Amino acid sequence: MASSTVWKGLSLMLWTLRRAVDGAAILLLAYMALAVLIQIVGRYVFNYSIAWSEETATFAQIWLALLGAGIAMRHNQHVGVDVLILKAPLAVQRVFNIAAFALGAWFLGVVVVGSLSMVAIGMMVKSPALRIPLAIPYSALPVGFGYFLLEFALSSIPRILRPGAERPEENGI
Repeated sequence: MASSTVWKGLSLMLWTLRRAVDGAAILLLAYMALAVLIQIVGRYVFNYSIAWSEETATFAQIWLALLGAGIAMRHNQHVGVDVLILKAPLAVQRVFNIAAFALGAWFLGVVVVGSLSMVAIGMMVKSPALRIPLAIPYSALPVGFGYFLLEFALSSIPRILRPGAERPEENGI
């Protein structure tokens, strides 16, 4: 019974995280469109360039792209060439899936850990227009790649445990 409660708790946490990421992506896209519209109106109607709108739209685009990579991973929308693996026996498929997961997780882990030093450097450097610490946009790297790593693991585990089975579009825990 206790494992069932833990399982439900983890599923709820994953569901909540995914809804938060989806909501953040929607808000970032809406903000980007609004900031660019403000820049266009300022430049062509009032003959005044609004520097902060361009800068914040760029920051929003960075966050959106990195969170969007995890969303795409959740829906299996990343490019993958697996025609040969799918034709191999199930034992060979499992070995290749384990190797692909190990390499992918290692790479994403290196990026997450390596990006933490960029965030630390960003605490000392300020953005040109708003003069905010660049740690804020740089934080998109560990957060975005960390989320990507989570979704990558969740999509890889079923392929490892049940190679050759149909892949659901959205994997749960």
